Amino acid sequence: MKKYDPLEDGISSVELIRVSGSDLDIANAARVSYGKISYELSEKDKKLVSFLMMHDHTSPFEHNQLSFRIKCPMFVARQWMRHRMHSYNEISYRYAQAPIEFYTPKKWRYQHQINHQASEGEFENIEVKRKYQESIDLAVKTYQEMLESGICRELARGVLPVCIYTQFIFTTNLHALTHFLKLRLSEGAQWEIRQFAQAILEMATEYFPASLQAWAEKNSINITKSVD
Repeated sequence: MKKYDPLEDGISSVELIRVSGSDLDIANAARVSYGKISYELSEKDKKLVSFLMMHDHTSPFEHNQLSFRIKCPMFVARQWMRHRMHSYNEISYRYAQAPIEFYTPKKWRYQHQINHQASEGEFENIEVKRKYQESIDLAVKTYQEMLESGICRELARGVLPVCIYTQFIFTTNLHALTHFLKLRLSEGAQWEIRQFAQAILEMATEYFPASLQAWAEKNSINITKSVD
C-alpha cells in the first residue's frame, strides 16, 4: 500500500496498512433494509451510495474499517486525538527512548489577526530559525544527559518539545473519517494537519471511490488538490 510524506521533510509519513470493506458493502448495508443484496458493484449501487452520502444517511458508512500508521509532530497528534470516534495506539516514550526527529517548519507564519487559533501569511527570519533549532538542540542534549545519569525515561521525556515526532495507529470508518476530514481540511485548520488529512483522503478514495467522490462533491473539496 502507498506511503506518503505529507510534510515533505523525509520524516513525516502516512501509510494505509489495512482496509476492510468497500463501496459495495456500504450499498448492501443500506439494501438490507429491503432484504436485498448485491454481489457486484453496479452503477445503480454507486448512485445509491451517492444518495446516502448526499442526504446524510450515515450508518451504512460505518460498516468498513481503515487503519493507518501515522508519523507526525506531537502537536499534530494532540489535535488529531481530539477526534474521539476513532481508535488509537501511540508509541510511548516511557517504554522507548525518544528518537532525535523534530519538525522544523519550512515557512514561518504570522498569528492570524482575526482567528486567534489560526495563522496567516509567511515571513523569513533567520534569527527565529536559529533560536528554534538551538532550543531543540538543548532539549536533546539535556534529555540524553538525564538518561545517561540514570534518570528514567518517563521523567526525562519531560524536557522534549512538542515538535518531536511521534507515531500511532489510527483506525476509523468512513462515517467518522469524513467528519475528521471536513474539519481538518478546512481553511481554519492548522496547515500541518491539513497535509495529513489531504493524504488520507487521497489514499482512502482509492478503496472507496464512490463514497468519497460523493462526499468531496458535497463539500466542494478537490480530492487530489495540494493544500496551501
